[in-house]
Amino acid sequence: MNVIRAFDRWLTTAVTALLVTAFAIMLGLAALQVFLRFFFHTGIIWGDVAARNLVIWVGFFGAYLATRENKQFRIDVLTRFFSPRFRLWLAVITDLFAAVVCGFLTKASFTFVKVGIDPESTAFLHIPQTVVAMIVPVGFGLLAVQFLIRMLESIVAATSVKNPEGEA
Repeated sequence: MNVIRAFDRWLTTAVTALLVTAFAIMLGLAALQVFLRFFFHTGIIWGDVAARNLVIWVGFFGAYLATRENKQFRIDVLTRFFSPRFRLWLAVITDLFAAVVCGFLTKASFTFVKVGIDPESTAFLHIPQTVVAMIVPVGFGLLAVQFLIRMLESIVAATSVKNPEGEA
């Protein structure tokens, strides 16, 4: 389990660095666009397109971090009435289900990028549209990995919680 936790910390550090970088570039581009338009009545031709695409990147990186911190949307009205051990096993099932769904979305979005986008088209600055769109399968893949890590942590926690009779 220590290897998984070390991998999780490393991946979270990398995703956080990418998130901060993408957000800083996005914010800088937006501020520069406003400045150039207000004072010089001009702008960066590719600035708006780049900022729009960076919003998607920031969204997926943020979703990964929210999932890691257990801050994603969920409906937990009924789970409050269950025992702690049952809640942990329910978390295992829901995290596995979420990982499988994200896995299917990863595969489907990768297929879309591969088949549905013209490999010769560019987004901006001669960056291929396929490179820009790869955040979707990568983002869903990151989410699947995070759900699997959470599932494994829930299994470890569920097997260590004692029954009311004092048995593990």
